Amino acid sequence: MSKQPFTQYHVSRRRLFPGFDGKTCKVQPSVAFDGKGNALLAFQRLLLSGSDVFVGQFLSKSADGGRTWSEPAEQTDIAGGWIDGLRSARYATVRYAPKTDRWFALGMEQLYQDDMVPFQRYVGGRRYGMPIQVSVDVAQGRFTGFRELPFPFECEMAMPFGQALECENGDILTPFYFRPVGAGSKSRCVTVRYGWQDDGFGVVRAGVPLCMDDLARGICEPSLARLGGRTFLTLRSDEAGMWCESADGGLSFSQPRIWTWTDGTPIGNRNTQQHWIVCGESLFLAYTRETAANGHVFRNRAPVFMSLFDPERGGLVRETEFPLVPELGARLGNFCVAEDAGASWLVTAEWMQPQGCERYGSDNSIWLVNIRPA
Repeated sequence: MSKQPFTQYHVSRRRLFPGFDGKTCKVQPSVAFDGKGNALLAFQRLLLSGSDVFVGQFLSKSADGGRTWSEPAEQTDIAGGWIDGLRSARYATVRYAPKTDRWFALGMEQLYQDDMVPFQRYVGGRRYGMPIQVSVDVAQGRFTGFRELPFPFECEMAMPFGQALECENGDILTPFYFRPVGAGSKSRCVTVRYGWQDDGFGVVRAGVPLCMDDLARGICEPSLARLGGRTFLTLRSDEAGMWCESADGGLSFSQPRIWTWTDGTPIGNRNTQQHWIVCGESLFLAYTRETAANGHVFRNRAPVFMSLFDPERGGLVRETEFPLVPELGARLGNFCVAEDAGASWLVTAEWMQPQGCERYGSDNSIWLVNIRPA
């Protein structure tokens, strides 16, 4: 593994679409690039009067590799509606598959009863969180429709989440977190290999679920990465961020262990997601963690850091830690990473909860960060 110092990488960052109305908030952006100049950036809007109450999906397009962006437009073709007296919201992360030159998006249809918190009851065999696949027209810069994404396990909810891997034949190995029927708030993680069909994705093979029901809410929000033929998975739990490795290319994984520095000291990440950054021949982790200066940020979710991953010593190299996105009061822990032509991109939004975080300088901007070898 290359252990290049971080000074051999170039980082540039921009704040896009600033503006905060005090009632709604841009959250959970995703971004994808096709290496030919086209890029799409997606995000949701959220009601600040509740917790995780999503009210619309938006999309912006770039035709010059991310230098300029169109005004975000609401995606009415996947707009929510009403199901048995419950409001539905549909949202998805935008993705690009270079081997097949296909754009797509994966996400979930979430139900709400009173727009205070997501509806989380399994009623009459109906999932309260249904995985969806979304069709994308990159030329028009819009989502054109959605359908249910087949999921090979009985569950109350299932969410395709985080970084997927494209297989040599173009299949997509996608990580999920899901809640089996009767599991309550305990989530598990699994990978599913999908193949392209005329009418969308079809299941090729299901992985082996990872279960850690001894944790408060299990494990969730997985992301996949490969390095030198090895496959890794990073996971969120209430107690700590975790990672594990696969011996069969990403269908089954070792017992997860918490994220530490290479000396075995925990990095201090908990109840927040992490994602991988590929740069040159090295693999980095992007994450948030508790520091001496970020106690005023919800769950210490800012700044976003990046550190080199050393799989041989089983941890992050502390001296390589670098702040990718600064802390301005708002949480940044819901973010996405994408690759493009030898570079990596990270996108996150200033999530404006709890009330008053703007006094530190945040204004609900979306941060777009480019990382590439210098």
